[in-house]
Amino acid sequence: MFKIKWDIENNGIILSDYIEEKDSLNSPRPVYVEELKMLGLDKSFELPKENVAVCWEIDHKYYYYGEVIAETRKGNIYEDPIVVVSDTHFNKLEPINLEKLVENNNDMIQVAENEAMDFIKDMYESYKDKNISGYVVAFSGGKDSQVILDLVSRVIPAGNYRVVFTNTGMELPCTIDTVEETRTFYKEKYPEFTLEHAKSDKKAIELWKSYGPPSRMNRWCCSVLKTALFGRKMKELLKTDAQPKLVVFEGVRNDESARRSSYGRVGEGVKHVNLISCRAILKWNVSEIYLYMYKNNVKINPAYTMGLTRVGCGVCPFASDWSEYVIRKRYPEVAKSYISVIEDMAKNIGITSQHKIDEYISSGNWKKNAGGKGLIPDESRMDIITKEPNFECIVQNPKVNWEKWFSTLGEYFLEKIEDDFFKGELKFKGSVVKFEVRYSENTIRFKAFGTTNKIILNSLLTKAFTKTAYCELCGVCEVECPTGALTVRDTVEIDKGRCVHCNNCFGINTKGCIIATRKMMYEGGKTMGTATKTSGVDRYSTFGLREEWLTSFFDLLDDWFSENSRLLGPKQIPAMLNWLREAELVDLKEKKVTELAKILKPVYASNPLLVWQIIWTNLSFNSSIVNWYVTATKNDIKYTKNELVELLKEDYPNLKGATLKNPVDALVNTFVNSPLGTTDAYADDNLKMGLLEKKGASVISVQRYGTSKVSQIVVAYSLYKNAEINNMYELTVTDIYEKGYMGVSNIFNMDSESFMNALRGLTTNEVLSADLLGGLENIHLASEFSSFDVLKRLIRKI
Repeated sequence: MFKIKWDIENNGIILSDYIEEKDSLNSPRPVYVEELKMLGLDKSFELPKENVAVCWEIDHKYYYYGEVIAETRKGNIYEDPIVVVSDTHFNKLEPINLEKLVENNNDMIQVAENEAMDFIKDMYESYKDKNISGYVVAFSGGKDSQVILDLVSRVIPAGNYRVVFTNTGMELPCTIDTVEETRTFYKEKYPEFTLEHAKSDKKAIELWKSYGPPSRMNRWCCSVLKTALFGRKMKELLKTDAQPKLVVFEGVRNDESARRSSYGRVGEGVKHVNLISCRAILKWNVSEIYLYMYKNNVKINPAYTMGLTRVGCGVCPFASDWSEYVIRKRYPEVAKSYISVIEDMAKNIGITSQHKIDEYISSGNWKKNAGGKGLIPDESRMDIITKEPNFECIVQNPKVNWEKWFSTLGEYFLEKIEDDFFKGELKFKGSVVKFEVRYSENTIRFKAFGTTNKIILNSLLTKAFTKTAYCELCGVCEVECPTGALTVRDTVEIDKGRCVHCNNCFGINTKGCIIATRKMMYEGGKTMGTATKTSGVDRYSTFGLREEWLTSFFDLLDDWFSENSRLLGPKQIPAMLNWLREAELVDLKEKKVTELAKILKPVYASNPLLVWQIIWTNLSFNSSIVNWYVTATKNDIKYTKNELVELLKEDYPNLKGATLKNPVDALVNTFVNSPLGTTDAYADDNLKMGLLEKKGASVISVQRYGTSKVSQIVVAYSLYKNAEINNMYELTVTDIYEKGYMGVSNIFNMDSESFMNALRGLTTNEVLSADLLGGLENIHLASEFSSFDVLKRLIRKI
């Protein structure tokens, strides 16, 4: 609220509205002896024996009587900071005179606290007659919540508000002690005072293992371990099934973070529909917080005297390097178990050496993980086959009965046709939507008819079945239900009599589910075109495109999505899906087979090598790793896998070797497990795209050997694929062989004589014309044909 300057005479600070800019300070915090000892400054200065405040800190610089005496640089969860001691005349540091500090700032503190109490009183009075269920102080054990609790206790009778401490299970031991001491203090002062704990039945460390460590991109911890617990506790305390409407006094301040700097003082429904957030100390700075605590004898959490600037969870993706250093020094066991989970995640994404793992953690890269990468996926998943003209999806190993979440869309009925087949109708926003459900072992196949252009319906169906597949009963969506229709405990329960189909339970995020967003793996992307470099190079974990998987796909086609969990592991499914999309056998946006896949199905049964040639062509255009392989490697060199990784680094300089090892392994595994690769250069039952040298089961080297026995169909197809991308319907043989345009030269290593022979044969099929006599080498393609048109035309003639 006020400007601040040094009180040089008393080693203190002065709050005032009348301070010139040149004298104005960023808000300093008091520093205690314990922090200085932790930094080793007791070797440079004589310090008081007791843990008292002796100096001030601003931006890692320590001030005594307004003079910098030391500063810290760097430091993190593994490394101590560098401590630079100033050349100063001070040898002995005396305690800050807190009585004098308070006396010199008493008027300003009173102005701030009186204004805050007037605000609290106004909020208390103004909401009395607005059907409010109650008043709550959100208490964390940190300094800001301590101040807001003290202010509220001076304004509102103790029996008229509740204090709730949400125990995530990750708090520091000193915070738990502070909460209990706070309860005792106010209970003695106000007999009607109550402080309640909201605590999860599940251990936080187990949730980390299941959901993955929270990150700055996905703060599931706040929703699952704070919001949901708070909501459940208030329903329990107020003995209500509906979500109570509450006025919540929060110790939130603008200067805590960039995000909070935009907060308003009163927020109705900004966090949750039934909560009114009141922030009495929103404009206070950290110095004013401490001055209030000193003036009013409010207990200070010992964590602040250790050096922490904010008190929260032991390990947090939003914690600073400084906080992680302090916690590691003071509470090493608190951080250890959570760091172990992060280490496991690092190993799962391919970081193998302990040095690299430590670097991954200390640099904070783990905090940037937005999705499920690094998690061990389970068997549950949801795949949308199509949204138009009908919505169709498949849920494998659902965690929740699909009817639970489906019932929130509207009233419906089901008619049993067979034991495993049902038909039904859903009343949705004034219309009737017919649907059918088919069951098989651990699988649900749902189809709603006539969903073209029904964006809201498609979105809600997607979210309902996403929650069906991935719901972990975290309870976050229960807080969003205004009527109390939704209860999430050991299972999901929907009271259909109370449900008003508001769909708030789907409004958590774009997926409709906190945990689904965390656990669903990235499975898609756009085609890359020719030689375009994209970040999608690592899409397959280490799994290649296997012949047995492709055979199964062509056998099942539309049914592959419902059967794939029996054939593939949970990590293999998204890898295979990416291969199929880039091979153009599965639609990029929807999980349905393409017309190309349907055309190739009978061909695969009679001539599988032809289909593999078509697939390799499509991968050369669409897959980042295959495109790189056919354009960046030389056909006369044998590469080890490590050499391929090093070569790949040149085109992907921003990606680390551990990341690039995955696509290289996936490519090599494709060669090992399909006719695209072989160990025999003279065999005719494979395409030799990767000629392998093996020692036992291990691949020693890979060579882009290739073949000239390329089908005329594939020659034409590749020419038209290139034409579509580069608008090259008039070209020459030289363009393909000397100018490096994507074609049979780099895709298959086909020699030019075989290529021209193929062109002569294609001329008679009337899909192109070529001038190949008298030294001419011109190729003329028909611009009215697409590559798919040409493929269909030529396949019909087989």
